[in-house]
Amino acid sequence: MKKVFALLLALAMAFSLVACGGTSGESSGEASSAASSEAPASADAEGESGSGSVTNEEEVSTAASEAEAEVSSTLPEGLALEEGAEYKVGIVNWVDDASLNQIVENLEEELDAIGAAYGVTFNYGDYYSNAQADQTVLAQIGADLLADEVDVIVAVATPTATVMQSVTEDTDIPVVFAAVSDPVGAQLVDSMDAPGGNLTGTSDALDTEAILNLALAADPDMTLVGLLYNASEDSSTQAIADAKAWCEANGIAYEEKTGSTTDDVLLAAQSLISDGVDAVFTPATIR
Repeated sequence: MKKVFALLLALAMAFSLVACGGTSGESSGEASSAASSEAPASADAEGESGSGSVTNEEEVSTAASEAEAEVSSTLPEGLALEEGAEYKVGIVNWVDDASLNQIVENLEEELDAIGAAYGVTFNYGDYYSNAQADQTVLAQIGADLLADEVDVIVAVATPTATVMQSVTEDTDIPVVFAAVSDPVGAQLVDSMDAPGGNLTGTSDALDTEAILNLALAADPDMTLVGLLYNASEDSSTQAIADAKAWCEANGIAYEEKTGSTTDDVLLAAQSLISDGVDAVFTPATIR
């Protein structure tokens, strides 16, 4: 059951990331909003026509059915959830950050919609934690979730996923990750097609080539690119390797600077500017 539930969460996570990209119009959220907006309009029509409440109830029922159907269509075929059951969802965020917080919010909305469609409750409110970028706190959060016997852990960002992977190693609690740039490089999964182990999730890997091609289009005379990243983040490895390969293929020099704190990053950026770089490329993992 937990394996199937992990798959359910992975799908909900995918929809939360789509919503972050501004293309959530086809998600269950929009269907639910449409159902809500139907009722006032129908009520007005009823007051004017005196036709009774049947038409209004039918319209609301139809809209609700459409919303439920849309949610159901996103789930794996044959998925069975015990009606009336409550599932404990431990959501662990790495740090307060606009993009990471948006992932959490959208995931919660999707879980609410799925829960309503299947008559179950996903209790995430009692099991949400934010590590505030502290590895020690992450380990304690993981231990607490194990003690709470949660059904699944959602890990937002690479550091969170790495710690939750370690914490759940000898358990059957699945971990679903989000906002991980390089799951393979971070050794969270064996491959993107067959993750293996007890982890699955979504990646926010950068299209490094497209980004640097855009920079070159904006500045055809670009000759020096600054690469600014956090050397302690495994998820930076592939993006920086891709950036170096692109520079070499295009005959453009590059200069590397690293930083693991805000002050480090500021000094590194200032150094790159002083050295006359034409553009700076940085993976999503530098904060």
